[in-house]
Order: sequence, then structure tokens, then C-alpha cells
Amino acid sequence: MSGDRAKAFWSEMEKQGLNKPGSLKIHQPVQASEEDLRLFHTKKYIDFVKKSSKTGVGVLDYGDTPAFKGVFEASSYTVGSTLHGLDMVMRKEAEHAFNPIGGLHHARSGSAAGFCVFNDAAIAIIQAEKKYGLKRILYVDIDAHHGDGVFYAFYDDPKVFVADIHEDGRFLYPGTGSEDEKGGSTAEGTKLPIPLPPSADDEQFIEAFKRVEIFASKVEPDLVLFQCGGDGLMNDPITHLRYTPQAHKYAADSLHQIAHKFSKGRILAMGGGGYNSENTAKAWVEVVKVFLEHTAD
Repeated sequence: MSGDRAKAFWSEMEKQGLNKPGSLKIHQPVQASEEDLRLFHTKKYIDFVKKSSKTGVGVLDYGDTPAFKGVFEASSYTVGSTLHGLDMVMRKEAEHAFNPIGGLHHARSGSAAGFCVFNDAAIAIIQAEKKYGLKRILYVDIDAHHGDGVFYAFYDDPKVFVADIHEDGRFLYPGTGSEDEKGGSTAEGTKLPIPLPPSADDEQFIEAFKRVEIFASKVEPDLVLFQCGGDGLMNDPITHLRYTPQAHKYAADSLHQIAHKFSKGRILAMGGGGYNSENTAKAWVEVVKVFLEHTAD
């Protein structure tokens, strides 16, 4: 989760000539306020991160997520930038938005988890509900790891529809996301977990994503959130899936069409995981290219 991924992404953007002025607008990072963080996280946990950020010592969970000096500010910028993207699309100041350092979907309300300190995706969902009054929010997650921090936080929320394609939890952290989890008693049918076997490729991904398309069309969402983690790509060092960037291109194109059909084009993408920086950068650039090619359809 180092800055290398963001640098590799921007290098690939430049390589493909996508950094030039035009339909793409580049915004500076925005730091979230503590009030923003409290939409999802407890004050006790926020204070703990602030304290750990000053010393840079210890871990923020049970061992996966180390503290470092400035971790509070760095993580707050992730949240603030995702919320800025949400505001942009909701105010029609941009058709689509992408925060490559966002999508930190494992963090719980009172703890870090899986390299994720603050859960910007969950905070954006709550903001969409509270600030903009949205009733049908679609969150699609294609990170190799099940997005448990989002999935279970909204398990009983009938306004939040979650489709999550991930490597089977029997083989990969966090070990969750079984196919029989469809939502709580007040939200039955609002969740669609799709575990894939290790070594699943583009063909199997696209087959699974067609189920997401059916699900999304029934939802008729007011907003689409897309966590496009790149750790499902072939040769990622900590997962076993075998996607190419074409999987991301397919998913982005499909969700873009759904957004324009049901949610006035409003789609916000977040980078998520990905531990082979070069491969992840190529996948994220495919998402950006889809958004640019089809803007104002």
C-alpha cells in the first residue's frame, strides 16, 4: 500500500497520454475532517490513530497494519479525496470520478484491518445516504479480497446493495464472503457475494460479472460506487487469481452503462488493493480510459 502504486499509475497515465488537459480534470488531495471520519469510525479509534500517528510505533490492528508517523493525515487524505469525488459527481461538477488511493474496504468502525486504516468507501456510502438522501446505492467490489469492512457494515441496510467478486475466502484473507450471505433480515437480497476459485481468469470473471449486471439492473441505483482493486491480476504476489486488465475494462464499461441508465451517469471509482504496481497501474488506467471515452454519452 505504499506510494509506489500511485506513482506507477500516474506514470502509466503519462505514457498513454492521458494526463493532458481536456475532459480529464486533476484535483489535489483533500483531507477529511474528524466529523467526516466519525460518520463511520468511533471517536476512540480516531483518537488512537492520531496518537499512533505522532509516535509512529506499534500496529493499528492485530498485526497487519503498522503505524507510521503521519498515518492519521495520510489516511484522512484518502477519505477526503473519496468524499470530494462523491461531491463532484453529485453536484454535476464531474460526470465520473476516480480516487486511485481509495477503496480501503477492510477497516472496521473501531479498528484498522488488512492494511486499511479508515474506510473511505463506507464513509462515502453513509455520506451519500445522509447528505444526498440516496435510497438505492450500489457498491461493486472486484478486489481479490472480500470487502468485509463494507459488506458487513451495511449487511442490514436495505438501501445499500453490495456485489463483491473475490477469491474464495477458504484460500485468502479475510476468509469471508460466502455465497449464502445475501443480507440481514431487514435487507434480504441486497447483497451478492461471488467467491471465485484460485486461478480464475478473465473468462470466469466476466461470467461472474454478468450476475452483477443482472443484480444491478434490478437495483436501478441512484449512485454507483466501484472498488476496482488490482490484486486479482495475474502475478500479484499475495493472491492467486489470474485476471488481465481487460477484466477491469469490462467491469468499468458495464458499470458505466448502468450508471448512465439509472443514476444520471454518477459513478465513483476507488483503487483498492494491488501489490504488483505495474500491473495494477495498467488496470486502473483501463478504468480511467473507459470513463473518458464514454463521458457525456
